[in-house]
Amino acid sequence: MTTTRTLTVIAGFVAGLALLAGCTGTTTPTPTTTPTTSTSPTATAGPVAPPSSEDEAIAAATEVAEESLVIRGEVSAAGGDGIERFDAVLTGQALQSATDEIDLYNAQGYVTTGAVTADFTSAYTQTYEGVEFGMVTLPSCTDFSTLVITTSDGSPAPRPSTLQYPVDYQVVYVAEDEAWKVSNMIKTGDTC
Repeated sequence: MTTTRTLTVIAGFVAGLALLAGCTGTTTPTPTTTPTTSTSPTATAGPVAPPSSEDEAIAAATEVAEESLVIRGEVSAAGGDGIERFDAVLTGQALQSATDEIDLYNAQGYVTTGAVTADFTSAYTQTYEGVEFGMVTLPSCTDFSTLVITTSDGSPAPRPSTLQYPVDYQVVYVAEDEAWKVSNMIKTGDTC
């Protein structure tokens, strides 16, 4: 299954720490449009039953992955206000990384705006904690080239020269929460 999705977010996620740690001094592009954000999540409204098919699991996981990116962007743009919203769409390593990213941006005085796009190149499922189709892996090429990170005085923050990475999103069905959540985002290569 190949799906192309444009994910509107304001902050990076997987490479947030890598973007800042691998700085090269390259200038940051300025976005020409303001992304639309959502303040009312859709994929996390109410309890969700366990998946009954692979297609159902992939659809639900894709929706939650997209929603998590929007929420991360909104929280990052707000300087961490609303960080409790992460709990609805993130768990495990993904939750820790998102929280660490907000802390890092705030400590550095960075402001984030822009849009990140991801091209999901395929999807596959496996059993997770006894739930058939309970883990979905969504390999993608994630493009951070239009993500803008500026310092508190408005000047561009240093960035690495490569801003497109292959990323596998792992989305799991958390039975005790009756919800799908992104559990990990794994950078699988240096460029795509």
